[in-house]
Amino acid sequence: MQGVIGDVISNAQSGFIPGRNISDNILLASELVKCYSRKYISPRCMIKVGLKKAYDSIEWPFLKQMLQELGFPSKFVHWVMQCLSSVSYSILVNGAPTPPIPAKKGLRKGDPMSPYLFAIGMEYLSRFLGSVASNKQFKYHPRCKKLNITHMMFADDLLMFARADMPSVTALFGAFTKFSLASGLLANFHKSEVYTAGVSDSLSDQIVEQIGIPKGSFPFKYLGVPLTTRKLKFADCKPLIEKIVARVRSRSAKFLSYAGRLQLIKSVLFGIQMYWSQIFVMPKKVMKEIQRICRCFLWTGSELGSKKAPVSWEQMCFPKSCGGWNLTNLIIWNKAAVVKHLWALSMKQDRLWVKWIHVYYVKNQNFRTMPVPNGLTWSLRKIWHSRDMVMQAGNFDQFTYAGKFKINKMYKYLLDTGGHVAWKRIICNSHATPKAAFIVWLALHKRLPTKDRLRGWGINIAGLCELCQAADESLEHLFFDCYFSKEVWGGVLQHMEVNRSVMQWDLEVQWCSVKSRSTKAADTRRSIAFAETVYALWLQRNAKIFKNKTYSVDCIIRRILFIVACRYE
Repeated sequence: MQGVIGDVISNAQSGFIPGRNISDNILLASELVKCYSRKYISPRCMIKVGLKKAYDSIEWPFLKQMLQELGFPSKFVHWVMQCLSSVSYSILVNGAPTPPIPAKKGLRKGDPMSPYLFAIGMEYLSRFLGSVASNKQFKYHPRCKKLNITHMMFADDLLMFARADMPSVTALFGAFTKFSLASGLLANFHKSEVYTAGVSDSLSDQIVEQIGIPKGSFPFKYLGVPLTTRKLKFADCKPLIEKIVARVRSRSAKFLSYAGRLQLIKSVLFGIQMYWSQIFVMPKKVMKEIQRICRCFLWTGSELGSKKAPVSWEQMCFPKSCGGWNLTNLIIWNKAAVVKHLWALSMKQDRLWVKWIHVYYVKNQNFRTMPVPNGLTWSLRKIWHSRDMVMQAGNFDQFTYAGKFKINKMYKYLLDTGGHVAWKRIICNSHATPKAAFIVWLALHKRLPTKDRLRGWGINIAGLCELCQAADESLEHLFFDCYFSKEVWGGVLQHMEVNRSVMQWDLEVQWCSVKSRSTKAADTRRSIAFAETVYALWLQRNAKIFKNKTYSVDCIIRRILFIVACRYE
């Protein structure tokens, strides 16, 4: 079914269809509603409909008939209906299950076939709404006639467009009503709204009364993002920022280490904003605020922290080979992501919003050299201006693979990383625990808060090393000059079969870099031991300062060797 679904579903549907994107609906809807805030414009109406319990309500006979009408083989249709009718439910009453209750309608959530079946059911509505245009009383929404646009769908979210007059709106919503009777899918009036522009208040009220859907206002949430008639502002993005802050404040995030926070930032916090960033050119103020929240969370564990970052955020966004931690620079990634829309326009992809732009703006001109058209929305105008970045690179070829645009390739092209650092392999090839690797990374940048640095910041503390009480604490002394540290290193090196005494910091880093290049088992264990020993000494130093606890040299060595054995295995 997946192989043919795109051939039987019209371009007005984007949900669940391979090769179609949710951003298509959002970008086209943004273009169609951009003038709704103006006073003197031609009459227009948009109806937003959310379906009520869509998966649970669709009728099986309706689906069977749709499959047959679309030309699916009768044997295949029989298989599908057998899968649907095998569903049954049981209810626990006082801890005991009732006899199975067979289902009579609806689709199973989680079934990989269900999204395609739902799209097939919605295709009936799509074709029915398309046929409304043959009604002589129906008038198109402005800038919709050339492509016969009467609606757009994504799963159970529906937008319908018409001229704001009673015959057009009645014909459009009448088609939806007939679809509801046939399919069992009803409108959820709590999630549905009607929007009008260019008409009197009395006519707007008549339309609302006729279709029974309340009047809405801009901006409103459509497919998870704000649909607005003006430029996206900081206030419009507050739900996004609040969602990120809520994740930072969650109970599970409070007790994370540096490595745990980094993983949360990379996999969760960046992922939350990525959906928005792939659609819009985000306001810089929003991107900077998100980066500020992530930066504060990393170094303090809270989004409100005021601690100065030991390493700049720009540096942390560099690749590990360039001294960074491979985090994402959100502003640059946003620029790279929206170039994908530019590529779609340049390639004239078979997508509804691309066709619409070419019909109403490009008009057979050379897309790459034509001036920026007048009347574009703020978002599309920003996307259009990104042509300069592509022209500097020559063309799109270096950013595509297997006929698809790769955002990461564009991102790497835009990211200015500088040169590689000498110790890159210690971090890039690290097999140590993430906690140890991050502390070593800070040490390599000489950004660990040792006492000499703290006193340099004006903090009035005693400068003696807590492990030996014999000399002032510095990075060099703490890890290699301190007699306590030397004993630990001596024991670790002996077990790693390295017959030499501990050297100075720079020489040890150089030695570890060489070992990190090797794929030999002994060298891998030695590079792990280097990172874990640095981390263990840092933990011992902190335990002595903050908890007044001291562990024996043998205890620390055993712990290091145990971790090395576990990580190597």
